[in-house]
Amino acid sequence: MPNGMENDKFTFKIVEGIPSKELLEDILVVYKSIFDDYKLDFFKDRIHQKEELLIALCYHQNQLVGFKIGYRYNDTTFYSWVGGVLPEYRRTGIAKKLAELQEQEVKAKGYQTMRTKSMNRFKPMMILNLKNGFDIKSVYTNDVGQTKIVFEKSLN
Repeated sequence: MPNGMENDKFTFKIVEGIPSKELLEDILVVYKSIFDDYKLDFFKDRIHQKEELLIALCYHQNQLVGFKIGYRYNDTTFYSWVGGVLPEYRRTGIAKKLAELQEQEVKAKGYQTMRTKSMNRFKPMMILNLKNGFDIKSVYTNDVGQTKIVFEKSLN
């Protein structure tokens, strides 16, 4: 944890729709530091193609340190797609708060279900999903041989 962070407050905010170029660049910095197998073109394409994009952000002293992005999956389900927190800011409750903010917004928009996916190598994310009331709905192997775990949560 960076020096003095215990006494500093985090700022959280929600952005709806496609982010500004500047915000997208900030998100990409965090994204690249979290995922060693990142695919920037895929990430940018999805950001620009999905409907009802919702981004929860966490800042520390005006620096983006975490995000959670999701979008409309169908009329009743919101898909929580990707998120993460910079390594030096983990274990501070940021991911939990981002998940709570996203869920509050999604519920207020009338969605009945939230869906997300994870992989066995992201155990902290799987634990967070389970602690936040998600159930494992299915497991499958995608086209590139990754085992994916599908989680869903009723918002009713």
